Amino acid sequence: MRKKIMAVVLSCLTIIGLVVSSFAVSFSASAVSVDEMTKAAVQIISRSEGTYGTINRNDNGAVSIGMLQWHADRALQLMRSIANADTGSAQSILGSTFYNEVMTASSWNSRTFSAAEGTAASNLLTTAAGKSKQDALAYSDVQGYISAGQNLGISNAGVLVYYAELYNRGMGVARRILNAAANGGAYSSVTLSKLHSTALANSSSYYTSRLNNAYNTIVSLGWGDAAATPGGDNGSSGADTSDFSESYAGTYTVTASSLNVRSTPSTSGAKVGTLPSGAKVTVSSANGSWAAVSYNGISGYCSMDYLKQEAAQTTAPPQTTAPAETTTTAAPSDVNFSESYAGTYSVTASSLNIRSAPSTSASKVGSIPNGAKVTVTAADGKWAAVSYNGVSGYCSMDYLKQESAQTTATTTAAPEETTTTSTTTTAAPDTTAPAETTAAPTTTTDIDMGRVDESYVSLYGDVNCDGTIDILDAVLLQKYLNGSVQLNYTQLANADCQKDSELDNTDVTVIMQYLLRSFTSLPVA
Repeated sequence: MRKKIMAVVLSCLTIIGLVVSSFAVSFSASAVSVDEMTKAAVQIISRSEGTYGTINRNDNGAVSIGMLQWHADRALQLMRSIANADTGSAQSILGSTFYNEVMTASSWNSRTFSAAEGTAASNLLTTAAGKSKQDALAYSDVQGYISAGQNLGISNAGVLVYYAELYNRGMGVARRILNAAANGGAYSSVTLSKLHSTALANSSSYYTSRLNNAYNTIVSLGWGDAAATPGGDNGSSGADTSDFSESYAGTYTVTASSLNVRSTPSTSGAKVGTLPSGAKVTVSSANGSWAAVSYNGISGYCSMDYLKQEAAQTTAPPQTTAPAETTTTAAPSDVNFSESYAGTYSVTASSLNIRSAPSTSASKVGSIPNGAKVTVTAADGKWAAVSYNGVSGYCSMDYLKQESAQTTATTTAAPEETTTTSTTTTAAPDTTAPAETTAAPTTTTDIDMGRVDESYVSLYGDVNCDGTIDILDAVLLQKYLNGSVQLNYTQLANADCQKDSELDNTDVTVIMQYLLRSFTSLPVA
């Protein structure tokens, strides 16, 4: 009898053990819910974008509002939804003229706010209805970003949340960086540290702090690379980097025979890689004991006891040599630079550095104020060779917007113009010539649509960038699709009338339907 009882007990314990084990595996596999990921991503994105009442009265030609800085027509839709939810408050806060516009306007693609309108809009956004509508819209938008990542095969929670942060900058930006991180492999194989290091390498320095904050927050939630490995230790302390400072940023050399990279700034953090002796690593921030580092696609934290800052490292621009550099800057030597980008651009940053070479590590030789017009002679999509007030060098293209009325080629087009002396000829399509001549050589490098996103748009449908939408835009887009002309980034972005990051004959049809009044605004979903 005793043996039978023991056998029953052992059997029960075995069953209980299997159930617990099964539950643990199930919990690990289910990882994080979409709701949790969405809420975390909303917090990360809004921390960098704005608060409920944030207003950017002129964000590249149109207003941006609220916690996720909804732009142009999306700003109009949000304002209208708030007004519909609380009509009395909206009328009182906005006033009759502004309120009527919010309720009846068909498009805000080029709508900017006056100071008074900005104040009124901010007051409406911070009402109870304003906050409620923003919370719901932010959740809906960001959940869409998460779903887009899942549709690509991404399953890791940390990678999905980080992808949502990238997607908020633009679908094209997110896909471009994800493709680079995957390097031809499956998207499901991309780790958080790999996606983070790739994003840093493919973004301007303006985004460095934002990307690091997103990465550190995700790791602190326990969704780092270690959490993606069954049975792995994701650390217990979290990535508390509140005392980290960018004053430590620079290039360092590893002095240990082998230095561990951990998921959090603690010896209890999971090991995510190792650095060999003598390796040069990039430190983005530190606290004197631990440093946030990136090396060959690995991102994490290392002990500073085994890191030695490079002697030649300096974060201060060598201003004393600036005059000499401004007169000796060489033409682009990068084989990827193309004259198809040539033209006049305006600066969208508050102040844009001019550097002696196409790299953030190159010395600063000048700066350009917001709104200034600069001449670009060549570019590679990330860096542009520019000249401004006698200073020549290189600028990040993230803060350059091509002028919508680009006509840099008109002075060289005289021979063609002499052949159109008769006003009765069919020379009307020549009004698109300036945009075409900037990219006429068919041997230039094709522009990657993955690089194109909403930040390049001046006016959807305006393919030739003359400020209006007409039949000439459809003709030019058809020529591009036939391979007879090239388009620059602004033209490509304007032509994407369906906002699907692809150009085809449907976009031509959409423009024609818009001209026939089948559509009241562009783009169309």
